[in-house]
Amino acid sequence: WNVMDSEAFTSSRDLLLQCFHAARDAVHGRRVVEEALRRDPIGGPVHLVALGKAAGAMGLGAVSRLGDGIARGLVVTRRGYGEAALARDERFACLEADHPLPGASSLAAGRALLDFIASTPRDGILLFLISGGSSSLVEVLPSGLDLEDLRRMNAWLLASGLDIHAVNRVRSEVSCIKAGRLRAWLDGRDARAL
Repeated sequence: WNVMDSEAFTSSRDLLLQCFHAARDAVHGRRVVEEALRRDPIGGPVHLVALGKAAGAMGLGAVSRLGDGIARGLVVTRRGYGEAALARDERFACLEADHPLPGASSLAAGRALLDFIASTPRDGILLFLISGGSSSLVEVLPSGLDLEDLRRMNAWLLASGLDIHAVNRVRSEVSCIKAGRLRAWLDGRDARAL
């Protein structure tokens, strides 16, 4: 293959772009959720919680498959990543929070999450759709820690050079909802997660 051959280069470039777009489309939040709910349907009423940078797309996928089976939903995503169709749907509370550093809106989203769960009927099904960014977007701190502590810790973690898994392990240690702690807030309610 001759790099100088513009026809071969264009053809190879087009092939690489096609591969890239196919890979991106295959993991798109809407598509992945639609497929998962097609394979493993959930009966209603579903109380939907979508968290992360792909929360809006995942929420649209759930609406596409479950329709009126969704009683209500909470969607928390990064600023600028919201989905207008979900925001217009009166069943949904749509919040935008801080990323990559958690902020006051992340703590407000954490409170909204706990309130949403607490107001879910005991016989309701909670469906959690979780994507990357959730650890910054939604947080509930233990007593004794405040927003400034959280900001300092996260700024240090992001500048430390640690990989995201190590960063999230530390974040989990100072959270009331991470590392499986959210389960206690479910208080026996049926919950599924994608």
